[in-house]
Amino acid sequence: MPICGIAVTERGQPIDSQTVDAMTSALMMQVGQDRKLIAETKMGFGATSAKDAASIWSSPQLIVTSDADLYNQEELRARVKLSPNEGNLSCLLGQLYLEYGEEFLAKLRGVFAVSIFDRRSRLLILATDRFGVKPLSYNATPTTVVFASQPRGILASGRVKKGVNAIALVNYLNFTVVPAPLSAFEGIAKLSPATYLVWKEGNTHIRHYWDMKYPEDAEGTTKHLAAELLERMEETVRVTSSDVPLPRLGCFLSGGTDSSSVVGLLTRVKKGPVASLSIGFAEERFNELEYAELAAKHFGSQLVVSRLGPEDAFRILPKIVALYDEPFANSSVIPTYHCQMLARERGIEVMLAGDGGDELFGGNERYQTQQVYELYKKIPGLLRRSLVEPIASQFPLSSPGIGSKLRRYIQTSNTPNPERYFRWNMLQHFPPQTILGSALPFGNGHSDLLSIPRAHYHAAPANAEMNRLLYIDVKMTLGDNDLPKVMRAAELAGINVRFPYMDHSLAEFSGRIPANLKVKGLEKRYLFKQATRDLLPKAILQKKKHGFGLPIGMWLKTDPKMRGMAEEVLRDPGTYQRGYFQRDFIEKTFASMDQDNTPYHGDILWPFLMLELWHRHHIEGNVT
Repeated sequence: MPICGIAVTERGQPIDSQTVDAMTSALMMQVGQDRKLIAETKMGFGATSAKDAASIWSSPQLIVTSDADLYNQEELRARVKLSPNEGNLSCLLGQLYLEYGEEFLAKLRGVFAVSIFDRRSRLLILATDRFGVKPLSYNATPTTVVFASQPRGILASGRVKKGVNAIALVNYLNFTVVPAPLSAFEGIAKLSPATYLVWKEGNTHIRHYWDMKYPEDAEGTTKHLAAELLERMEETVRVTSSDVPLPRLGCFLSGGTDSSSVVGLLTRVKKGPVASLSIGFAEERFNELEYAELAAKHFGSQLVVSRLGPEDAFRILPKIVALYDEPFANSSVIPTYHCQMLARERGIEVMLAGDGGDELFGGNERYQTQQVYELYKKIPGLLRRSLVEPIASQFPLSSPGIGSKLRRYIQTSNTPNPERYFRWNMLQHFPPQTILGSALPFGNGHSDLLSIPRAHYHAAPANAEMNRLLYIDVKMTLGDNDLPKVMRAAELAGINVRFPYMDHSLAEFSGRIPANLKVKGLEKRYLFKQATRDLLPKAILQKKKHGFGLPIGMWLKTDPKMRGMAEEVLRDPGTYQRGYFQRDFIEKTFASMDQDNTPYHGDILWPFLMLELWHRHHIEGNVT
């Protein structure tokens, strides 16, 4: 349910309904969607949705528009004395603002993007939920603020000139997404999760109303904490599913611990079998249907399975390129969208997803890797510096054997975070000067390629090193990558997705769990596994993490259509006239791909391919 709007000062260009209508139309995903708009001289707002539910509300005091999915509406309505059928969701949010002011945001349980124009003070508030599930972008000047759920809504206003943000593209090549608050377009920024913008008389302020904190003050035995964790997980599953009839409810099921536990807890809550959906591949390395089928059988779930091949990816890819206003290289959006379409075809309107479990409870493989490097620091510093490191330095890094491995291990262990944490990212692993083209900045004050994760690392309300890394992933892996992947694809598919494990009450409890119970030694998500040991099959608890991964690198290497497209695009001389990246690096990667039997080099090529396809569609307007 995207939203958009404009507000201007007395010196700003007056607003007309045609402009607001153009912005609203640009945000529509399907023909025939419901849309509503309000346009006055100094402000205009619009909202659109797939059903007759576009949420906008006007009163003598306020104009409110919202894209929200709130789980505590009954409680909120009681606070402001609104009956269940009185007023829409934007009316409820407006009444809460009138009662509590800006502090109303902290009382919301769920996901939301909301704009409130206070006619009394001519103040505009823009806010997004705690994890950024519902996005907002904006352009703010001393005379005008323009905002929308996606940049395309802002550009459709005609008040912001379309131009590429070169620094954002450098970050894209390093992280495969454009991280907030950056946008791929000059003059447009993304509102970061758990923040709100206040714009008044041309002055803009960004404020925080919540943050993911790590006090690690949970008390009790491991058994007690595990039981409490499972109880809280079940409660969030209940809350996020209570208003959805079982025939219209389904779950993603990859066969991993997060998705399997959601299916298990939903089965327990609904007291009966639930629908689940999974995607498989012919490539065994990526195929996890065995575990999805195991989980479905264990819980009596009605599993829907579909196998995805390169021909499906080739067919879906143009939709994905058109869908994302910014370059986006998370290839797992393709099976995610395919899974959502399967759900829609079967009448499912709401899906529950297990996203957030890794970042809250310590489930990513690289958390384990970080623990391996932290082991070196347990050796007394004097011994490391006076004995271990002088001996290791005698071995050439290029030589085979344990000596060079020991030296590399010591070097990596002594590398501080976030450099160590991101050392395999594109522009950390390869020299940036061999990749970046002439149009992208490197040096001249822009040489800190980790400035955004570095800011998160130092801002993290945490003492433990592990929690600082979790905090980075909450902000970037979830907020910038996984959530846009799932939610934008869901918007295209026409369904709603909810994330039980990202309920803020559960997230806050995870912050209270001691870091050494999340990753204990080298065991990932230790407490989570203790909590679900009687819920999940043993084989699923012991399996390696995978999720809805895609063998895109292998398909770019071996599939004629995918390979042909990649060569046509990445060997087109016009591609290099943009100055985004260097042809020599791409040609060397093609050559290495042909000499390698793994998907590694194909995976390297994918972000470059998606960047060029993005430019052709969203900058040049080439929709073929």
